[in-house]
Amino acid sequence: MIEKLKETIEQLSEKDAKTLLRLTLLRLDQLTKIDVPKEEMIEEIQHIVQIIDHQPPPRTDYDMIHIAGSESTAGSLKVGLERNHKVIGFWEMFDIGPLGDSSEREEWLQDHINIFEDSLEEEFRNNFRKAIDELNHIPPNIPVALWTADNAHEQIFHRYILHHLRNIENQVVLINATKGYGKLPHTNQFKPFHSGEIMPEGLKVILKTESENILSLNARNQLSDEWLQLKETKNLLRIWKNGKIQGVREDYIDQELLHCAQKVQKDFAENEFVKAARIIGEMHGQLEGKFNTAFLEYRLRTLAYEGYFNLKGIPKSMRHYSVRLRIREGENA
Repeated sequence: MIEKLKETIEQLSEKDAKTLLRLTLLRLDQLTKIDVPKEEMIEEIQHIVQIIDHQPPPRTDYDMIHIAGSESTAGSLKVGLERNHKVIGFWEMFDIGPLGDSSEREEWLQDHINIFEDSLEEEFRNNFRKAIDELNHIPPNIPVALWTADNAHEQIFHRYILHHLRNIENQVVLINATKGYGKLPHTNQFKPFHSGEIMPEGLKVILKTESENILSLNARNQLSDEWLQLKETKNLLRIWKNGKIQGVREDYIDQELLHCAQKVQKDFAENEFVKAARIIGEMHGQLEGKFNTAFLEYRLRTLAYEGYFNLKGIPKSMRHYSVRLRIREGENA
């Protein structure tokens, strides 16, 4: 019974789980206040267990299940698609950090990347676990749409997902949002390098035009094997170049970042500090979003520690500190 109950709880939505938890806590609080006999308290707990045990099973009548490598893409899909489409969204940055060992990866991100406060970091960690659990419970025979785009993170992400789903028999459609967007009639020259840059209506149209890109078993196995190869690499920065995932040094963009900071500095007085967010925003646009802002902030902070900038403030996020190029010989930090 306990194992069945555990399985039922795992399948609850977050909303239902919170509702039942509140109900449990409320009843236990009421029972302790009125000092009811132990037997009655046990009966009440058993009643709550019965409620949980009789929860309706998860839906298995979706037309398609979509898997996205960012919460922005997942959110746009949820807005753009009909209710008969289920969306599983992940938050990750597979273009940076070690890939081989999850604990090593988590430690590296914590030590180098300013992402969230502890509470939010834990929330995203829980959301990742929830998304993995949803992957593990994909019903058979429902086609899967795996979204990707022309950037290192999403290219690595879809290989990771295909490895995770290597034993399912569901049909898998691989949708490259960058290529799909390029086939649509446009009035501008915008080229999205990330699927999350495309509006919900655009993703809906792309789904219609790209839904025939069904991956063969051989293609799925090859991409799954490529994930295993990527796990063995030692590079901490990966880029998408010439249609391939390439590992490069962490300081790959440092010179461009210094040059960008120099240009931004000219807009200010000679000795004035510039908000880190201003430089990172300028650099992000200059690189057309090919590098995530968390990594750009890490490199700017590293350059400051190495003496290329004076630093003002506490660098716990790009909004909390400012920098100034050290352009005078003999100037002290």
